[in-house]
Parts: sequence; structure tokens; C-alpha cells
Amino acid sequence: MVVGALPALAFPAPSWWWLAWFGVVPLLLLVRAAPTALEGGVRAWCGMAGYVLTNQYWLLPSAGPLLVALAALLGALWLPWGWAAHRLLSSPVTIRRTLAAVVVLPSAWVLAEAVRSWPSLGGPWALLGASQWNQPAMLASASLGGVWLTSFVIVAVNAAIAGM
Repeated sequence: MVVGALPALAFPAPSWWWLAWFGVVPLLLLVRAAPTALEGGVRAWCGMAGYVLTNQYWLLPSAGPLLVALAALLGALWLPWGWAAHRLLSSPVTIRRTLAAVVVLPSAWVLAEAVRSWPSLGGPWALLGASQWNQPAMLASASLGGVWLTSFVIVAVNAAIAGM
């Protein structure tokens, strides 16, 4: 859960926007090191539950222990992402599998973010691409594909780093 919470530091307070560009790599390496793809999915689930819990800390006084249940429920959206990360990034790592990871993993991440953004689940909060709101260089991707394309690019960079 701690490794998954690392990218949450890219959001305001402390607003380390640059951390988003490599903050998912430790979780990817942890998922890749899992003995099975299922275990990789579970590790991604736990990591993303930590991400949700860290980003929603301010709900703790009103939600209480239900916040932990909410984080676990929403973290489960990343089970397929973790499964795919394990399958594509575990050894033997090849250029072909790394290139596939650079396309598949961001797609799965954005799909999980899109589901989590449904109004009945609280709306679009803590989308990874939103951490780049004040970066002029990333406004080009945001103007083309919104926060979704920005999230895609960030996770693609993280997947490429983990593949290397």
C-alpha cells in the first residue's frame, strides 16, 4: 500500500508533479516480481487501495472506517492492470513485450480511472493526469485528449522505465 501511495504525492500538498513521471515504477516492479500473474493483480490492488486512501485522507473524519472499505473496493479496479503488468513485464523481458506494456498498461490504467470517475463513485478525483495541471508542456496532450490522454502518457512513461 505504501508503494502505491507514492504517486499521490504528485497532487497538491505537496504538489510534486514531477513524481508522477516515475512514481508508478516501484509498484510496477513490485507487481513484476510477483510469483504469479494473479499475485501481481493482488499487489496492484493493494497498491492502488493505498493510492485511493492517500488521496482521500480528508474523508477520514466523516467516513471513518468506511474509507478503508472504499479504498479496497476502488483499488480492485486495478486487478486487471496488475495482471497485465505481470504478464508483460516479468522475465524474460523483451523489446516486444515492453512495447506492448507501453500500450496495454496505460490503456488499462485509463479504463480503471474512467470507471472510478463515474458520478456514483464520487466523480473524477485524483486522476493521474490531473497532477500535471500546471505544466505547460502537458497542456498539449490535455488539449487533444483531456486528462485521459495525459494519464495515458504518464503511465506509458512509467511502463517504459519499468521495462528498461
